[in-house]
Amino acid sequence: MIIEIKNTLLEYHCTRGFVMYDTFPLISNDPTVLFTNATITPFKHFFDGDVVPHNYALAQRCLRVGGGAGELETARINPNYSSLFEMFGSGLFGCQHREAVEYFIDMLVSVGLPRKNLRFVVPEANPFSDALLAHGVTESSIFTIKENGDFWHEWRFGKNGLIGNGLTVVFARNNMEAKSADEMVANHETFVEIGNLIHVYGKVRGNEILPIFNEGFDVGMGVSRLAIILQNKTLYELPPFNELLTEVATTQMASLANKSVDSGTLRVIVDHLRSINALIQEGLRPSNKQHAFVLRKLIRSLLEITWVTAGRIVSPTGMVSAFARYDTPDIAPLVESVVSEEERTFRKVLEQGRRVLAKNHGLDPETLRDTYGIRQSLIPLIQG
Repeated sequence: MIIEIKNTLLEYHCTRGFVMYDTFPLISNDPTVLFTNATITPFKHFFDGDVVPHNYALAQRCLRVGGGAGELETARINPNYSSLFEMFGSGLFGCQHREAVEYFIDMLVSVGLPRKNLRFVVPEANPFSDALLAHGVTESSIFTIKENGDFWHEWRFGKNGLIGNGLTVVFARNNMEAKSADEMVANHETFVEIGNLIHVYGKVRGNEILPIFNEGFDVGMGVSRLAIILQNKTLYELPPFNELLTEVATTQMASLANKSVDSGTLRVIVDHLRSINALIQEGLRPSNKQHAFVLRKLIRSLLEITWVTAGRIVSPTGMVSAFARYDTPDIAPLVESVVSEEERTFRKVLEQGRRVLAKNHGLDPETLRDTYGIRQSLIPLIQG
């Protein structure tokens, strides 16, 4: 279903004269981001560069990994979350809000979403509201917000970069009505966020907003999110996620932990492994520098989750290898080698930490984390 949806979107735009692009590398040359995390990232110069822009469309692999450990575990509580995902994106130039909204709604309907189930969250006192009403959207399906929260009304693309405001489209299961945007947030299983249509109109310089060469509209939405809606399933019930979860992580982790493992933990492990494989495929190797440090953090986070779940420090090589043979078979031996080498490096760090703890029984765990990168959850394992 995910492949079919992607192909439908690409065909829709190809037949309408959009210039089609292949996915760009995950490792971005944009100095404001480490990885391509949105479809607009490779096209910022179309909006603020001395070029003549054209309407474009693509399906782009994106990676979003936060700075905090908790963000790496989002999949534990959200069965529809994936750090590595494919985003459909497009850019429109030379049109106004009404034309952009007409295109946006028609595109959503073309993949099978009924118009009556669409809800829109828009900035207060913004042309998007009038454009939606002009195209037959009822007032009860439009919700206004004043500031960014669970829904956004303003986007800033990198420090001192492009700025835009826009709408978020939400799918209401069973055509359920809502009285406010907050109600949709509180009932996220009924109201599923699809994507955004953003009017990019300027760039930020300090406290100023300056004009740009080419105002336009940016569209971004997760392809798998559409599949979730159309099939009425969670992400990890869809292929290939369900195969990765069931055939690889479940079997391997049950063996390592000598017990059944909860679905939230398995989703986190699958999410880590997919991101690790992708970054190794892009040519990265773990180190303490920029992009490579993210890979190091991901591998060590995977090791920690595995060890804490198993209740002992045990090598996950078998799981990593089996997963890579299924997910990225062309580089499976390389993935196993890279992860194994980083595990050896991390075990040496743990041994250093164990020695420090043996000499300083009352050592503040924060000191161990800040000095060695050893989080508190690992302390009982290295002391055992």
